[in-house]
Amino acid sequence: MKCLCVIVPREEGEKVRKKLSEEGRLRNDARIVSDEISVFIPVNSTEGLSHPTKEMDFETVDVPKEYKDLLNLPPGLMELLPSSFDIVGDIFVLKLIDEMVPYAEDIANALLETNRNAKVVALDRGVKGEFRTRDLVLLAGEDRTVTVQKEYGLRFEMDLAKVYFSPRLATERRRIADLMVQGERVMDMFCGVGPFSIMLAKTGKPSAVYAIDKNPEAINYMIKNIKLNKINGVSPMLGDARDIAPKLARPDRIIMNLPHTAIDFLDVALKIINPRGTIHLYIILEAEAIDIIRRSVAHLAVSLKRGISFKNIHEVHTYSPTQSLYCFDLLIG
Repeated sequence: MKCLCVIVPREEGEKVRKKLSEEGRLRNDARIVSDEISVFIPVNSTEGLSHPTKEMDFETVDVPKEYKDLLNLPPGLMELLPSSFDIVGDIFVLKLIDEMVPYAEDIANALLETNRNAKVVALDRGVKGEFRTRDLVLLAGEDRTVTVQKEYGLRFEMDLAKVYFSPRLATERRRIADLMVQGERVMDMFCGVGPFSIMLAKTGKPSAVYAIDKNPEAINYMIKNIKLNKINGVSPMLGDARDIAPKLARPDRIIMNLPHTAIDFLDVALKIINPRGTIHLYIILEAEAIDIIRRSVAHLAVSLKRGISFKNIHEVHTYSPTQSLYCFDLLIG
């Protein structure tokens, strides 16, 4: 069949495919093709794309039946079914509004039947506790919460009931890696199982990566993932970033991915960052609050006698109907 496609260099193929999928532009009924130079990715819209596009013939792929087609819920509930999920390895993590919880097992079984890669479906009852881990209830499939996530040629083993991991940050992690200059010293203040630290160590060619987390389970899995991916130069450290970070060599780049409370540690980051360094601060907020955060960050920098500029503020992904995760890229003067 004929359809539009975007033409991408082979080395960028997976990155662009993931982004198109997240934006809802990727066509699932046509098979992606490639040659020695380019990847041709079928899309349903080319508006705003920076890569070249054209129309060409593609092999048709059978589109799997949607899980909603297997459900017969009371009137008014079908439109409340979620249209997207966090998929970590072979585990589908499901969030449901209260009205849908009584039908959770039916939904989970439908997901297993229509997604061949799913082996476990779990209900996410929210992020809780000191280490901000998901409160999971297994609904269908195998009796486990341990899985391995594959991302840009890397593998991350984890127990989703004991550590927090967001698969929706894959493109963002690659973005930061692409910004790095060889030889930088990096600090990941809330490293988790190591997705940022290991990605940056693998592709960004830093001189050192300091990876800090106060969840011992996260650090244990990070040590496993360093070995799993054959990474050098990453130093996992168990403890509170506020205590550990000031004792280390000054970093050139700091990752602050703890969206609900990272800004509470910004004073530490501003004090220790090298001149001309970069801080990537992640915050969940409503769009209307961006200017408030800008003013707050600028005021803190002035109080600490650090010059900063806002190189970039961008929406990473939506978090709720009114809030999104934003990244503030701060350059130190």
